[in-house]
Amino acid sequence: MNARRIILPNAIMLGEATRMLEEGHSVTIMTKGNSMSPFIRGERDSVTLVKKEKVEVGDIALCHLGNGRYVLHRVYAINGDKVRLKGDGNLDATEACTLSDVCGVVSVILRGEKPRFRCDSPCFKRASRRWVRAPRIVRRICLGIYRRIKIL
Repeated sequence: MNARRIILPNAIMLGEATRMLEEGHSVTIMTKGNSMSPFIRGERDSVTLVKKEKVEVGDIALCHLGNGRYVLHRVYAINGDKVRLKGDGNLDATEACTLSDVCGVVSVILRGEKPRFRCDSPCFKRASRRWVRAPRIVRRICLGIYRRIKIL
């Protein structure tokens, strides 16, 4: 069976995904962009999102930043109601939102239709922590190599 691919503007598609998450459903979406490299590669990997009672540092979260803008980035810090986000593929840029702006959290990263990573697995959490804590120069070199060969 040939699946038909429908492309919608992010504001519409992610707004509907947010509504479904609020209703208790899980949602799988195709990713775009390279801001979450090397763990998630845009236009190749999909993610399954769920609504989580308590968002934690290290979670990969879909957040609404206002004006129809959404971002899928890792939670780097939580201070009260304030959340700081950063893409794994970004060396410096961060975003800020509030806990109420967090729409959902990634539970599974898929390559095609097969799960690549379960985000609650100890192995994935360990790899994520190592990546986040790696010195900036190490991440910069690794990202440079990854973007040139894209083998992962």
